Amino acid sequence: MSIFKENDIRGLYPEDWDKNTVYRIASFLPEIISCNNIVVGRDGRESSNEILEYLIKGLTDRGLTVIDIGIIDTPALYFTVGNYNYDAGIMITASHNPVGYNGLKIIAAKASPVEYTSGLKKLEELVVNKELKYKKSIGNSIFLDIEDDYINYLKKFQISKKKIKAVFDCSNGAAGRFVNKILENFPGDTIVLNNKIDGTFPNHGPNPILPENIQQLKDKVLESDSDIGFCFDGDGDRVVVIDSSGEIISPDFLTAIIGLHYFKFHPEDINGNKKVLVDIRSSNSIGEYLSDLGADVDVCPIGHAKIKKLLREKDALFAGELTGHYYYRENYYSDSAWISIFRVLSVLSEGTKTLQEFKKDIFKYYFSGELNFKIEDKDRVIENLITKYSDAKINDLDGYRFDYSDWWFIIRKSGTEPLIRLVAEANTKDLLERQVKEITEIIEYIPVSSGE
Repeated sequence: MSIFKENDIRGLYPEDWDKNTVYRIASFLPEIISCNNIVVGRDGRESSNEILEYLIKGLTDRGLTVIDIGIIDTPALYFTVGNYNYDAGIMITASHNPVGYNGLKIIAAKASPVEYTSGLKKLEELVVNKELKYKKSIGNSIFLDIEDDYINYLKKFQISKKKIKAVFDCSNGAAGRFVNKILENFPGDTIVLNNKIDGTFPNHGPNPILPENIQQLKDKVLESDSDIGFCFDGDGDRVVVIDSSGEIISPDFLTAIIGLHYFKFHPEDINGNKKVLVDIRSSNSIGEYLSDLGADVDVCPIGHAKIKKLLREKDALFAGELTGHYYYRENYYSDSAWISIFRVLSVLSEGTKTLQEFKKDIFKYYFSGELNFKIEDKDRVIENLITKYSDAKINDLDGYRFDYSDWWFIIRKSGTEPLIRLVAEANTKDLLERQVKEITEIIEYIPVSSGE
């Protein structure tokens, strides 16, 4: 499987790619992005230092100035490129993937994403097929300390009118670098977990969507009688939320909560059109609720590069993704876990309802959340589902979404893992359970061999 994905570069290191691949990627990068300087940040994974070394070597051999900003969360890279008007940026990270993986997220000027169709495909072709032939023109590497500027930038988003007790789990990931200073003047009580950066993720894995990785946060929220808990992923660009009862809040629900900040409590923050993008996998309740608030709602595909590109094209206010990524026009059209946290806290501190009470207001239907299946023949599964549910209204914006009058489901192949993903929703609990069971049987069906 290629390390060049739809939205980034990612794979096991050094099994799928190694320092020589890194050097080639860096050396050919000027062929897809016109740049004189490039910002490089990294997460705390053990292989990130070696990848940094060979990125810098390859980039400076092409005459570029490399701005090293150290171990930081991915949104800090977007901030650096956007705020200081640098030409491009690379984040060394495998995001939520387990230990052993690493990768690169690449952006151009103004923090605009580089995806497979807009540059990674060409880069892959060059790295795989082209001989390295160019005259070395030695550039240089400098270190830039962004800490004060970045923290002051984030603090602008803090709005709170009453004290809230919150737990923050950094997952031993990159979010731990600035967490204490960001929360320095937090208007409430804070408990911080796992803020020591450790690329082996000793306390739990870096994917906050998985229940086993959220258990420590859940226990702490209940033990401390906190109002809310937040869990970051490995590179600190997404966040999953726990309510005061220890229940994981569906990330699409937070899209609606963020909408309350803009359309009810702080409409002065809109500063432009009222377009909001909602992940095609989200509950229908979310789009309906946002529309009632006054938002102009559109569905969007999955993946950070695709969403950021569409957000720019439509100049949308913000976008919410079912993985826990939230993107903002006011943040260089990029995602930020911290801004999302502050938007949620704004609503809780200024409203009179808890998350549980808001949930009762917003959700009308029964929602499965994302279900994952490890399947070898993904194309066969999708073909079988298209045949079975051919009478549905089918949308292929990202994967295949099948809509009926009283239920729907979406099936898609993971872009980063050997999985097929299912999300379903229905008007009744019984209908949801029956349809998920039926679809699961089709997904897991293994045809009997003919013996040929």
